[in-house]
Order: sequence, then C-alpha cells, then structure tokens
Amino acid sequence: MRGCPILARPVRKGGTPLKCPARVYYSGIFWSNLIEDPEIKMKANRIFVSHSSLDKEFANLAVARLRKADMVPWADSENILVGDDILDGLGSGLKTMDLFVLIVSAASLKSSWVEREVKFAIWQEIKRKEALVLPFIIDDTAVEELPWYLTKAHARHIGPDAAGAEVLAGAVRDVIARRSAFHSKASEKAPGVRRDLRLDRLIQNVGLGDWESATHAALEMVRATDFSGHNELLRVLINYIDLHEDDTLLWSALHTIECYAELAPSQFDYATLSRMASHQNFSVRSTVASICMRWAQFAPDRIPVDVLLKLSVYDEDWYVEAPANAALKSMARSVRGILGIFFARLRSQVAEERAHAAHAILEIAKKEAEILDPAMIEAEIKRLRSVSDKLAISSLLKAAALVKKTSYLSGYKYGL
Repeated sequence: MRGCPILARPVRKGGTPLKCPARVYYSGIFWSNLIEDPEIKMKANRIFVSHSSLDKEFANLAVARLRKADMVPWADSENILVGDDILDGLGSGLKTMDLFVLIVSAASLKSSWVEREVKFAIWQEIKRKEALVLPFIIDDTAVEELPWYLTKAHARHIGPDAAGAEVLAGAVRDVIARRSAFHSKASEKAPGVRRDLRLDRLIQNVGLGDWESATHAALEMVRATDFSGHNELLRVLINYIDLHEDDTLLWSALHTIECYAELAPSQFDYATLSRMASHQNFSVRSTVASICMRWAQFAPDRIPVDVLLKLSVYDEDWYVEAPANAALKSMARSVRGILGIFFARLRSQVAEERAHAAHAILEIAKKEAEILDPAMIEAEIKRLRSVSDKLAISSLLKAAALVKKTSYLSGYKYGL
C-alpha cells in the first residue's frame, strides 16, 4: 500500500550517475542530495510516490521511466536496509517531500494507507502554501469519484502502461523544471525592495489566513491616499511582492494587497496587475488571480481579460488557475465572449486542457445553464467523439443535459 521507495541521483553530462553519499532511503521517496561535484551544483527533488500494492506493476513502469529522466531513480530493494523502521521512514519521507505523486485507481481509493498519505500531503500544501499533489488516474475512475480535496488537483487519466508511465514522468519533470526556474531566481535576496518602517508596522501582525488584520491594515493604508488618488504606501507595498519567499512579511503583504484591492480597486493599474501575473512566485500570481475573482463580483470592468487568460491555463498551479477561472466564469453572463475562451480550449491538442475546459463549462451549466448555447455544446461533443476524448465528452454530456432543461438566453434582455 505504501509508496514505492526510489532515489533520484543527479547525472553528469555524459549520462554517468554521480556517486552519492551512503544513507538510508525511505519508502515512497525519490531522494536527492546537495551535490558537491563541481560538474553539477543542484538540489534535486524529493518526490513521494503513493500507490496501492495492487498497482505495483504500473508503479514499476513509472520508476523505469523516471530512471530515464534526469532524476535517475533507484529501486527500493537497493536502498532500504533490512530492519529499517518502515513507519518512521514513511513519516520522514512525507515531511520532507517536494512533490507528491498519487497513482489513482479503484484499489488506491480503498487503501487506508494511501488515504493517510494523501491527507498528510494536502495538509502540507496548506502549511507550505504551494501545490504538491500530482494525481494520475490509471483506470476508469472518474474525476468526480475522487475525494473532494483532490477534485481540483488536475487529475490526469493515463494508461496503466509504458505510455502512461512516460506521461507521468514527463509531467513530474515539467513541474520540477518550473519550480527550479523559480527557486533559482528566488535564491537571491531581493536587493531592490525598499522597506518602509511605517508599512512594516502596519502589516507585521497580518498572519497567514488572518483576513481581519489584513483588512484593518488595508484600511489604514487607504486613509493615506491623497486627493490626487496617489498612495505612496501602496506603491511601496506592491514592491514587497519581490521580498524573499522566506521573509514572513511577504505573506503579510500579499494578504494586505488583496484586501486593499477590494477596498480601492481604482488604485490598481494594468501595469501592477500584469507585473503580479507574470511574477515567478506562484503565491503572487495567486494573489492577483484572487483579486480578479473578487472584482468579478462588483467591478468586472477593472479586470484585464488578457491577464486572466495567462493565469487560467490548465497547467498553472491550482491556487492560481482556480480563482482565475472562477473570475472568468463569473464574468461570462455579462460578457458572453468569455465563453469563447472555454470553447476555444476544447479544441486544444492537449487532452488535459480539453478536459479542463469541459469541466469549466459543466460548472457554468450547473449555475447558469441558460447562458450556454446547446447547439455549440452538441457540436463540440460531436467533434470530441472524433478524437475519442471520453473525459471531456463526459463533462459536456452532463452540461448538455442541464442546458436542455432551460431556455437559452441568446443575447441582451433588452435592445434592438
């Protein structure tokens, strides 16, 4: 039931594995070390792989594919010593993981071991404020059958074969590459951030999830706005998005920015929103996506759709794309062109993007079915059948059934 224990060893340019110091490698971990070899200075990634023992055959295929990737995994038989405490090793692996790969099947969903591992990983996501879980479905389990805390984690259907293992390994490699790109830039302190003692005092008590304190700090800042609409404290606060990720004031600043944007949206210009949307730190991107989600309720004219297009893509971190897509769906009733974004994504060459778009259309159908054109949905279902995209078709069929129960609102209620 436990994850498959594997070690990821770095590789020289010629493909020869570097020698790593001896140590015990624990269950479920692709373990990597800080490499001292002058040929390569890198911190590879610890990846916990959770699966049912009944899916071990596919897990071994995934291991073989990951062995061909730059992590070069080692099998558990090579790294777990006789007499090791498996439970201690499992706990250590979960606490130190950088990524949690979940092999989903009917068997794994019934496994109490897997359930415990997944819940711990979700809790780690909350604590670390970053997405960790990568689920891969290897049988006919529907996304809707996953536990509620996994339904938004971009579960991918892959085959329980070598091709599926290749997709898994590629996805892991892509996620690691994106995170490595960020950490390579974040490793340096932000020398250009000018600190303001008054601002530091205002936001220093804003803790993670403490929206009351964040609102209070934002209100105090709004009072400092002059009659021309300029607020010097806000300008400085925006620069705090470049603080090092280990600086606790970064999270205080992000919460305060989000609350300030709700109180005074007119003080946020396009340049500020675009800067946040293109930031390397996904928490900053998540903040601007959440701002747009809030504005969609009362100030949709403030939202630059091109920014949402970038933030709402299927392969963004869930904490970014979820609020960005929520903003788009909220705007769809008043700006019908927004629906075209999701229908255009149904024509993507990437199955995951099509499934993501189809799920968004289904969510709209559940709440505002009357704004969806039944003819467009039927046309897309027909086209998707030609490429045998069962997952996207499943969502669209459910959407079509809901749409048929309503009368389509084809345009404005009043007008010519």
